[in-house]
Amino acid sequence: MQNGYEDGYSDYELDFFQAVDRNTMAEQAIFDALMDINDDQYYTLFEVNVEHTCGPAKVQVFPERAGTLYRCLHCNVAGVIGG
Repeated sequence: MQNGYEDGYSDYELDFFQAVDRNTMAEQAIFDALMDINDDQYYTLFEVNVEHTCGPAKVQVFPERAGTLYRCLHCNVAGVIGG
């Protein structure tokens, strides 16, 4: 087993799954940074420092009830967590 994956994946497939893993870990870091927000902070844009796919970065977040919008200020990747 290599990097938690069963043998038999091509390099192309491994690259894909490893990229998904990196993104999932980055989104989990953002989610973890928001665990202690209170109701007053929903629908408010603020920044957190997390380990993103590009490395340590400051990330803008906009938590709302349906999910959290985010944008990395280092690599400019944006997305939605939850929903």
